[in-house]
Order: sequence, then structure tokens, then C-alpha cells
Amino acid sequence: MADSQTGQPLEVRLREAIHNVPVPSAGATIVVTSFRPRGAGPFPWIVLSHGTATTAAANRAMGRYRPLPAVNEWVLRGYAVVAPVRRGYGASGGEHFGDSYGTCARPNFQRAGEGGALDLLATIEWAKAQPDLDSRRWLLVGQSAGGFASIYTASKRPEGLLAVLAFAPGRGGRPDTHPGEPCAPKAVADLFASVAPQIAVPVLWFYAENDQYIGRAAQQLWFNAFRDAGGHGELVVIPPFPAARGHGVFPSAAGVKWWTPAVAAFFHSQAIELRF
Repeated sequence: MADSQTGQPLEVRLREAIHNVPVPSAGATIVVTSFRPRGAGPFPWIVLSHGTATTAAANRAMGRYRPLPAVNEWVLRGYAVVAPVRRGYGASGGEHFGDSYGTCARPNFQRAGEGGALDLLATIEWAKAQPDLDSRRWLLVGQSAGGFASIYTASKRPEGLLAVLAFAPGRGGRPDTHPGEPCAPKAVADLFASVAPQIAVPVLWFYAENDQYIGRAAQQLWFNAFRDAGGHGELVVIPPFPAARGHGVFPSAAGVKWWTPAVAAFFHSQAIELRF
């Protein structure tokens, strides 16, 4: 079996499938890729959200989101994975990026959060309608801008959500021109503080010390803003990661040995009633 658009073979061992999911409030449709364990379910599941590249061209060229090293870990542990591509990106396409915050000079991070949440909430509604997915046992998991979108979406309190796992969460990274210094970090902190009181589940904030998109100062600022405003969760910062400018630990095969024990420890400390 193969992707009808690209000819790329599907991962049969992961039961990979491609779906078109409507986002009614935006008058759009997005592409969602699913992966499932063997068996009939009902499975716990994750909504897995992608990051944002530094150029519009790269974002439009990303195709579907399928970080197989990470997906494989979840499926082996008995989870289904539901991976949407947000409006404007890759396989979903569209004239505009649904989660754009504008420019560094005049950013609107609330607009970015609302736009990303539209796509994630539509994906969640679709997933809950699948008979082999357990509507009471699921997680929001995201990388970079996908972590930002996951945290923001949790403030909508979707039913059945048990936790958020945010890997290198944030927006505004400028690794080429301002390594480790995202634009408007205080505005992002204010956004996280504003949604924290509405988030009823624990959030794992996971970074590498040498992240060239989001350096240590911004990592601590954003987590502190979330925590001080009433958010619950934990900050994990691992030693410098040699690949992907320290930013792509989660999607990387080399990152598996770092993020999997962090998630297991988080589940234990937060008494999350799922196996990992």
C-alpha cells in the first residue's frame, strides 16, 4: 500500500492510514495520518502535533507528519497515534497558515493558539468517533509549535484528555539569526500564563539545554509563567543534544532514550492512569 498523493509506501506494520478530516468552523479539510497497534482496541491514543519550520516554503513542503521513531515507540506501547497536519502546512495545504502569529514585530500568539486549536479539536472529534479508540484515555503530544498548540488546546478542556506532553514547546524561534533567543518571549510567557488557569491536566515541558530555537532563559521564563499562573506540570531539561540544533529530540531516533524515561517518570509522578 502507498500514499496516493506521493507514492510513498505506508507502514503496514504500524497500520498506517491517511484520512481527510473536516474543520467545519474554518471551512477547510486537513490531512490526518493514523497509526495503530495490532488488535481490536479500544486503544488509548495520542494527538501528535508537528512543529513549524523557519520558512513558509519548508512548511508547505513538509507532506504528512510521520516521525516514525517516535510513532513506533507509542505503537509498541499499545497506543494509537493520530497525527494531523495543520491548515496551510504540507499535505493539508491552503492559502494561509491557520496558526500564524504574524510577525516578530507585532506577534499575536493568541491568534496562533486559537488557529492551532481549531485543527486539533477537529482531529479530536474525528478520533473520538473511531470505534477502536478509547474516548476516555488520550493525550495531547506536540513538538515545538505543536507543543504550543497542544498546551493551548488543553485550555479548551476537551473531555477525556489525561495530560499534555510538550516537547520543546513554543513559538518564534530564530536559530539562524538569534540562536536560543525566540522573538517576543515575554508575549509568549503572557500567553502561557493566560491559559494556565483553564488547563485541568498536568503538562510535561521537555527541552534540551542547547536548544537553538528556545534557549534556557525562554524555557524557564515560559514554564515559570505557566506554573505561577496556576498551571500544573513539570519541567525537564536534558543535557545538550547533538542533533537538530538541540530542538528535535522527540522526532529523532537518537532522542528516544531521552524522552521515553522522562514520559515514564512523568506518568508515575503525576499518577496518570496509563501504561508507558
